[in-house]
Amino acid sequence: MANLTAYGTGTPKASDLLLGTKTATPNTNEQNITQNFTVGSIAALASAPNIVTATVLITDAQIRTLGTTPVVILPAVAGHTYQILGLTTQAFSASSSIGEFYDWGAQDGLFSWRTTLFTGSHRVEIPNAELPDAGGVPNAGLYVGTPIAGAFRNNASLLLGVTSNTNPVIAAGEDPNATWKINVTYRLIETS
Repeated sequence: MANLTAYGTGTPKASDLLLGTKTATPNTNEQNITQNFTVGSIAALASAPNIVTATVLITDAQIRTLGTTPVVILPAVAGHTYQILGLTTQAFSASSSIGEFYDWGAQDGLFSWRTTLFTGSHRVEIPNAELPDAGGVPNAGLYVGTPIAGAFRNNASLLLGVTSNTNPVIAAGEDPNATWKINVTYRLIETS
């Protein structure tokens, strides 16, 4: 027979823990996971339901081919669309020599469902000067991107690319090396 115990009531702190189940993202191989949640994180859901921040690390190999091979930041979810609420980017150089750069030409970075710049799309543009350049500098500043309103296709991924779809040029004898940390805050909206 179960043992019933009476528990007293108290005033919770934001750091107090509750036991719950983290559910898997739809259309992925994830599994449900039982874990602790802070009272503060649950309270945040009440004021900002369904808002999530994902962190993605873009490798040097992905940076070198970003023009021809956009990176999937968030996978497509059937019957849903993404609303980008904001993002930050920060490049970290691993180059051993100062002066070794990725040359992006005149293009900018682009977060959207499209692989090319389309002015009517919901997107975030990253100015050319904020793209990773390596250059031997240990880490660049943090860039905060502002979303631009527009259309976003249902069942589409959120992609990272560049506006001219051209890979960065690397000068002969140079070997830049960087990683690019992307934090994107979004809402996944059910559309059907």
